[in-house]
Amino acid sequence: MRSIPLRELQTKGASILGGQLDMALVEGSKASFFLIPVQKGFEQFQAGLLSKALAKSLLLQSQLQAKATGLAEMAMDDIDAEVAAVRKARMDKKGAKR
Repeated sequence: MRSIPLRELQTKGASILGGQLDMALVEGSKASFFLIPVQKGFEQFQAGLLSKALAKSLLLQSQLQAKATGLAEMAMDDIDAEVAAVRKARMDKKGAKR
């Protein structure tokens, strides 16, 4: 995978890819993006596959973060208590505004 500056992609357009069908990392000053070639006629199918892959990646990232912070070991009763406390705080805040 090669890296392409966003500014270069903006100025040179698709010609910068040179007809290659490789995935590229487009790097901007504040964010980076993957540029993934799509086969004509299969755009929706490939978008679905990419969405599923991103969802799995985000789930794995959340699981690893939960393990690292010790939250993966929380009991369901503790989770329910936290949710109830947050909901109560929101209701109390809404009541105070009136």
